[in-house]
Amino acid sequence: MAIKTVVNPISLRYPFELRDQPPEVVQAHRYAFQGLVDVNQAISSLKSQLDAVSKTQTGASATAGVTTNTTSTITIEDILAGLGTVNDQTGNTSYTTQTGDAGALLVLNDASPVAVSLNSVVTTPFALFITNAGAGLVTLTPTSGLINGGASIALTKGQLIWCVFGGTNWLTSAVFAPPQDTPAVTHEFITAFAASSGVFIQAQPAFTDISGSATAAQVPALSALTGAITAGQLPADVPVVSFGTGAPSGSSTEGYLYFDMTLAVYVGYVYHSGAWNQFS
Repeated sequence: MAIKTVVNPISLRYPFELRDQPPEVVQAHRYAFQGLVDVNQAISSLKSQLDAVSKTQTGASATAGVTTNTTSTITIEDILAGLGTVNDQTGNTSYTTQTGDAGALLVLNDASPVAVSLNSVVTTPFALFITNAGAGLVTLTPTSGLINGGASIALTKGQLIWCVFGGTNWLTSAVFAPPQDTPAVTHEFITAFAASSGVFIQAQPAFTDISGSATAAQVPALSALTGAITAGQLPADVPVVSFGTGAPSGSSTEGYLYFDMTLAVYVGYVYHSGAWNQFS
């Protein structure tokens, strides 16, 4: 008995109606199975495109008056012959891509900068994966043509791209970097993130960065604070306050408040118009 070969993909159409179910459930199932219909249609389209990739190249040669036609076939396997293989260049600080890298994963890994020459004299179509696994910056430079419209691109640690040569210029997938380790710095906070390098930027906030009004519960006790506040660290309309023993002397800044803790009841002073003025 002959066996019939099925060349078309299996239909994924919505096979049934849901009964006695809320309308939202029915609609959700319809959306889901409509998505499968779309997949079914996409498979058919992709199949025809994949079939078209296997193309025939025909040439003619004449020998002793006899013309001979030769035919060669280029398949996906030829274009991505190294798919699933790894070209580990750990420890090397320079490398030139080869035809055999087609479809492979090129791994660069060194603490020093790494220079990679993208060989533009390869059979097209040509593509490979490239990743930087080391701390050293990896710079990709075509031997001819441009890459992403420029002379070169750089990969930081952890970046992985899909790099394609179109016969004249090189193009890559979007270059995104994973977040880099950012050790904490005392008094500094993260203020920005650079997607191209994966680096977090830190800075110490200024008093002017703070908005709103503080309540008594939000202000810590003076005994919990370290260091001294100076007039330059506060906005002009916020007075500086300090405590000590004995009456204040010497010049100070306008609005400076001082409390003498010598007695059980503090005695307050404010510096105004070039002199200390006591208040209680």
